[in-house]
Order: sequence, then C-alpha cells, then structure tokens
Amino acid sequence: MNEFITVIEDLTELFQELIQIEQTKLEAVKKNRITYVEDCMNKEQAAILKLRGLERKRELCQEKLGFEGDTFQVILSKISGEEHIMLKGMFNTLSDHVRLFQEINDSARTMIEINLHKINTAINNSQDGTKKDKKQWGGQL
Repeated sequence: MNEFITVIEDLTELFQELIQIEQTKLEAVKKNRITYVEDCMNKEQAAILKLRGLERKRELCQEKLGFEGDTFQVILSKISGEEHIMLKGMFNTLSDHVRLFQEINDSARTMIEINLHKINTAINNSQDGTKKDKKQWGGQL
C-alpha cells in the first residue's frame, strides 16, 4: 500500500507542476509570447512522458493490491479505517488538481485557437488585398 500511496503523491505533485506550466502558458498566450508558449509546450511533453510512467506504476500497484482496473471510488469502498481516510483525502486532492489543470488547459487551448483564427484571418485579408491589387492593375505598368 505504501508504494501505491507514493505513486498517488507523485501524481499529485506532477499535476501541481502541470498547473504551473499551464498557467505560464496561458499568460504567454495572452501576451503573444510565442517562445514562452513553445517552452511551456516542451515542458508539457516531458511531463506527459512522466505521467505515462506514473500511470503505469499506479496500474501495477493496483494490480498487486487486488484493485486492478478499479476506480478510486471503488478502491475506497473496499478499504476502511485510517487507509480509507488517508486515501480519500489524497484522491480528492488529486482529482481537484486534475480538474484545475484541465480547466486551465482548456482556457489556453481556446486562446491559442482564437489567436490562430486571427492570424489566419489577417493572412487571408492580406492575400485578398494582393489579389485585388493585381486585378486593379490588370498587369499593366
């Protein structure tokens, strides 16, 4: 059970890091700081690799404990006493961190999509202006 608890703590810590990265990315997107956004995305990729490793560890721990494939709620229903109280708090904290990460990530994604739409519109408008100029001049100088 100790190894499982450690994995849950590691997951919570990782999501705290991801929240910080996402908040930095969101601020960078708001200020159109592309290099900061790219830096955040690189950090996210590294964190995602770490997340995959931790998820695999969690699955193996759950399997060893006889909780293979169980959700956190099902695990809580199968244990009692101090472990139940401790794990319930840990699961709630982890769930809160995951939820906050998803909210910030969605906000950053929406802002990036809006900025990309603005860029595409500006490009299309500039290309339309070029086409109009060609028609206006009619190839004559």
